[in-house]
Amino acid sequence: MVELIQMWALVEVLGFICLPLTITVFHNLPDRGWAFSKAIGVALLAFCVWLPLMSLHFLPFSPLFITGVLLILVAFNIIGFLRVRHTLLKVVRVNLIYIVTCEIVFFGMMFLLGWIRSYVPDIHSFEMFMDEGFIAAIMRSPHFPPNDMWYSGYPINYYYYAHYTVAVLAKLLGQSPSIAFNTGICTFYGLTGVNLFGVTCNIVSWARHQRRGPGFANRAENGQPGTVYPPLLRAVPYGVLTMIMGLVLGNLAATQQWWEDHGDLTQFNWFNPSRVIDKTINEFPAFSFLLSCFHAHVLALAFTILAIALALNLFLEPVAKDGRGGKGLFVFGRGWRLPLTMGTTALILGGLFTMNGWDFPTYMGLTIVCIALQHWLAYRSHFRLELVLDIFTACAGLIALSFILYAPFYIGFISPSQGLGIVGASDRSPLANEILIYGLFAFVFLSLLVASALKHPFFTPSTQTTIIEADSTDDELQSPKVYERWLNKPVVSLLLIIVAVLIIFFVLRNSATFVVAGSITALGVLAILYNLRHRSLAFTLLLGTVAFGLVAICEIFFLKDVFAGNYPRMNTVFKFYFQAWALLSITSGAGLYFVLESFRPVASASRAQRWLQRDVEALWIVGLLLLLLASAVYPWAGTYTRTDYYMHRTNSLDGLNYLQTCKFPNCDYDTSGDYAAIRWLNSHVSGDPVIVEAVGDDYTSYARISAFYTWIHIPMSF
Repeated sequence: MVELIQMWALVEVLGFICLPLTITVFHNLPDRGWAFSKAIGVALLAFCVWLPLMSLHFLPFSPLFITGVLLILVAFNIIGFLRVRHTLLKVVRVNLIYIVTCEIVFFGMMFLLGWIRSYVPDIHSFEMFMDEGFIAAIMRSPHFPPNDMWYSGYPINYYYYAHYTVAVLAKLLGQSPSIAFNTGICTFYGLTGVNLFGVTCNIVSWARHQRRGPGFANRAENGQPGTVYPPLLRAVPYGVLTMIMGLVLGNLAATQQWWEDHGDLTQFNWFNPSRVIDKTINEFPAFSFLLSCFHAHVLALAFTILAIALALNLFLEPVAKDGRGGKGLFVFGRGWRLPLTMGTTALILGGLFTMNGWDFPTYMGLTIVCIALQHWLAYRSHFRLELVLDIFTACAGLIALSFILYAPFYIGFISPSQGLGIVGASDRSPLANEILIYGLFAFVFLSLLVASALKHPFFTPSTQTTIIEADSTDDELQSPKVYERWLNKPVVSLLLIIVAVLIIFFVLRNSATFVVAGSITALGVLAILYNLRHRSLAFTLLLGTVAFGLVAICEIFFLKDVFAGNYPRMNTVFKFYFQAWALLSITSGAGLYFVLESFRPVASASRAQRWLQRDVEALWIVGLLLLLLASAVYPWAGTYTRTDYYMHRTNSLDGLNYLQTCKFPNCDYDTSGDYAAIRWLNSHVSGDPVIVEAVGDDYTSYARISAFYTWIHIPMSF
């Protein structure tokens, strides 16, 4: 476990080094990005090592080179510390307990998974061999682009960047790939946890701050983002709940299985809840990290949450007094903030494609929507040509830069995608299965829609600021009539037409999931538009709307790949449902605040109305607690069976140690001979040579010595 402490310390150092950049970039968030500094530090180091290696192929991929890059980053950020020291001190002074909680969350989640992995650290079965092989091939490559371990003489043609990010940390620490496999997955679990925690805390903190009126705490410049320091302590419970829903809780399919087995944990199959819908994969983060799936979609998860935080930061950008700030490229800030914020946002979003191509359109699209909505507010809900041009300028610049930064990757990359397909009626998802997957999240999001409608009725727009408090600038609140006239008929009529079309689809075969998810999406869009001036609420609604939109899209289209023949939707549902889970966890955690606030009785309510409201609130809370308890079955029962009933703790995170003693039936054969040969090769073979092994079927022991254990590439395999 010493190696895990080393990895934790390195990421902490990287986060501290990059605090000046983080504070500058996340200038609109209450915590100024403190929760995201670790992920920013990891991403920045990885990119600053990768780009020169990919551009100048003679540069060595070595610990010395990585250290040199790190020292350069330290030098730049020392200057940054001098510029932001007052802001940093104020953030620490106002939110010390929140900052300590961030550190506890990161450390706790990282070592929680490390403790679980110490029971089953083996790199064995599933696709662990392949994933460890990517890390190993990258670490053994003397120069970049990294060599393909199964196609000698050619670079890796895969979304390898997330694996590379783990490799660069392990290379700097001197950890072997078999150890980095486990320390890496634990690190990314911790990063994902603290990022989820941070996003929700910032949403709730800003909503609470604006509920008390501009400038309630630390008054400055009318309470605009970037000029105030709202306390985050009261938001911590919502952040913790978000993290638990996102990374710890499972789906209701696990509860159903446990119930059918009469609570007998020895019969519980921890793998089955990830296969709810026929011919698809329905992974969720708790399953993926329990499996220690080192696939691209899991490793990229921490950075997708970071992308959500960046989108929130842009959405909160205010309009400067000169009328130009907050519009066009100035949505990224003024002065030094503009290039740093735009560059960092492009670096994170662009990196998503090289990590896991499925994530790029979703989170780039989310960011574009946030920029467009921010501009709509900046122009006081008036449509004009300048509005379109400013949105185009900001979005086009961001998209272009996100591709330019990673141009070396695209030069040699060939996508396996084969276009779009239409989902057949027999392949669509039963609504009952969707409830098993998203039951908890659907309950909270529908409650949020009802709460926002009751306080701000869709068909009778109100200028009153009630719960769901306006967090707009004074300028935005001065022209509500124009905004409401625009919404009053055209948008409502359009959405009613959409709902009618969805109802028509309902009569078609197996379209219930599409109709329900599509209807929720349409209602979400309407709720966003009616609550747009309440940015915290609007952003929360936006995340949930995107999530259900993804579910609806998966009922109509699928991306063709090598599985298109027998399992057409397998990867499409797999990747987009994983995104939807992350989005809905934030929506539910932050949405809980708005729902609970909606239960506050208005001053004019009668005693009977107050009693009725309390009864409804009590029933709702009971329903929520029951769903939370049901979702908690998976981490309890799944971890118990995955670790073989907590019987064999190794106190080691080396994924190859099991080879010393593994025999049939746990392994196909006695692997002790393999272990001795592997250790000899790793001790006596240097550089990046080529060895020859027999070519066999995938998911077998063929090519194990080259790719899985010694990290030496071979002519062809898999």
